[in-house]
Amino acid sequence: MRMSSSYVVSVPIRWATVCALLILSALLLAACSAAATPAPAQEPAAVAQPTATSAPVAEPTATSAPAAEPTATAEAEPEPTAAAAEEAMAFTGDADAGMYIATLSGGCGCHFNRDLGGLAGGNKFEGPFGVVYARNITPDMETGIGSYSQEQIVSLLRSGAGSDGWQLHPIMPYHAFSVLSDKEAWDVAAYLHSLDPISNAVPDRELTADPAPFTPDVAAPAEAPTDPVARGAQLATIARCGACHTPNNEDGSPNLDLMLAGATVRDSISANITPDEATGIGSWTEEQIATLMRTGTRPDGSAVEGAMAQQIERRFNILTEADALAIAAYLKSIPAVSHDPFK
Repeated sequence: MRMSSSYVVSVPIRWATVCALLILSALLLAACSAAATPAPAQEPAAVAQPTATSAPVAEPTATSAPAAEPTATAEAEPEPTAAAAEEAMAFTGDADAGMYIATLSGGCGCHFNRDLGGLAGGNKFEGPFGVVYARNITPDMETGIGSYSQEQIVSLLRSGAGSDGWQLHPIMPYHAFSVLSDKEAWDVAAYLHSLDPISNAVPDRELTADPAPFTPDVAAPAEAPTDPVARGAQLATIARCGACHTPNNEDGSPNLDLMLAGATVRDSISANITPDEATGIGSWTEEQIATLMRTGTRPDGSAVEGAMAQQIERRFNILTEADALAIAAYLKSIPAVSHDPFK
């Protein structure tokens, strides 16, 4: 059978078309399979290794260990607490100024322990009231006042009152020390706290009756008085001039009718220091009185002897000129009492 030329030509054209379609289909399949192959796309999972690298990012959690340092700081909290306690125990007074007042008052001599060489207490005082032992007033933590705050010491000084309601026996002259200004009381507390601690346990007192509470008549001023007469009256009270120069009644109370008019003290006689012209110091100037207080020299050039000489040597020689003149101004201002204690 003979094929027409048109048929012969069309066959190759059709096969060419079929081949082209097959090639196109193969290309499409390859493209689809490339698009469908997620393996390269999984590599982001490997790129997700930044998540592993995010371990450093997670390190803030590990770094939160420093954040946990507040807990470490919490361990350091005792230091602030200790600092706060230390601040609460802080003594704001001037120890040197406190030593001046303490010396004028008698140097706290009742508390001086000769064997231990300091204010470690232990001296025994007996009377109708019972037995009292001078306390250890060094800053020893166990047997002294080392654990006392400034306020506790000041309260004991000026009113004899302990923080727990305990009352000192008035053989401790807190009645006299009640005239201390706030600053002077703080100064004395600072002085006592500056001493070397001495361990010395003192026996408990044995009293026939508990001491009555004491409240000062007048509230303490913030600062010491500056008026000479007022300052002199305060210093004469602190120094307890009346203990030697005012005679006592039979019951032991001071005879206020003969206040500072001279008295017998143990084996000696104290002079009349009122401004009486005949039997006292009325003819003395304030400067002459101040000179005797500081040096023991009378206006006629003679030296005082006995107990007064000892007191000048132990304490009154440290008086400032202003304070000595203040005491003189006070003594010249009190009522004159005619009384010769030497007769």
